[in-house]
Amino acid sequence: MIGAGYFDYKDEDERDNVNHPKHYENCSLECIEMMEVVFGSMAVINFCLCNAFKYTWRYKSKNGIEDLKKAKWYIDKAFELNELDFDLSLEQEEMLERMKEYCEKNIKD
Repeated sequence: MIGAGYFDYKDEDERDNVNHPKHYENCSLECIEMMEVVFGSMAVINFCLCNAFKYTWRYKSKNGIEDLKKAKWYIDKAFELNELDFDLSLEQEEMLERMKEYCEKNIKD
């Protein structure tokens, strides 16, 4: 049964496009959580790596700081999933660290 307020949406100014975008609010699981169920954690780690790269690559020409925040979110998610005893290659870990440093350096709140 759907609880009261299930379909209530926040005002446009209150939406969080980085951590909880509206377009992923149609299920009890976030899209990325369902991806873990369907594809497994290692596939989602690779997805996070690619998405972080994409957002870092395009941030200057598309959504600016918001894209860097999204990239950092995906980097953090990849590290979180990697803590479940998956073994990223040294190259992947180094790339994630470099991208995270780059994002943090360029995000100015």
